[in-house]
Amino acid sequence: NNATVENSSSKNKDTIINKKDKKKEKTYIVDAFSNAAKKYSQDNDTKDNGGLLGKLVAQGYCRAQELDRACFELPLGEVVGPIESDFGYHLLLIEERTNCPKLDGKYTRIVRGGKDGTDVIFMGPRKGSGDNNMNMGNVNDVASVAAQQVGFWIGVSFLGGIVAELAAKAADVIQTLPWEKSSEF
Repeated sequence: NNATVENSSSKNKDTIINKKDKKKEKTYIVDAFSNAAKKYSQDNDTKDNGGLLGKLVAQGYCRAQELDRACFELPLGEVVGPIESDFGYHLLLIEERTNCPKLDGKYTRIVRGGKDGTDVIFMGPRKGSGDNNMNMGNVNDVASVAAQQVGFWIGVSFLGGIVAELAAKAADVIQTLPWEKSSEF
């Protein structure tokens, strides 16, 4: 009987050593988190989405207050936890967050990078993301929107004048339109 236990423990030891010696394949953190959530999560609402709670959701969105608070207190791009809630234990990975400059600085999201696509690159806001941090990108966006609005209202005013003149002629208020030749002279 001792030979069986010794033989079995030797096999387990070899298995552990083989797993340890195999080179770990480097994986992008979001992919690893998503795969683990799909495999181990017990929450059917998020399991199929790879653990995704939502995209750029407002504070107060999560049904667990502890997770909701953690989304706006924990660092960007790190797996953190376990976080205990009334629903169980959770691991959390913040991929993107806006309006938290004191916590994130100029970075608001992580993206895939590196030669093999497994590195985490910290990035600033997406162009046109509506991030309320006043920076040059937002000043340029405001100027662009203002120019578009001015152009729009000039066009509306011009077309409104033409429509008014056509309506006046149709109602016989005026005899000729400004672009028509007048035969009175």
